Amino acid sequence: MKDLIQAHKKIIKTVKEQLGFSDYGMYWLAFLEGGLTIWLLNRIFSTG
Repeated sequence: MKDLIQAHKKIIKTVKEQLGFSDYGMYWLAFLEGGLTIWLLNRIFSTG
């Protein structure tokens, strides 16, 4: 489990550096990604 956590932290750090985002920017990115995911799943699985 520790290896998974370290790998995740490394990926987040790499993405953050490549995009030039601050911690605050990364929080917004995660928020928007989550919202988009929920919207998309709702569109796929909604009946009506």
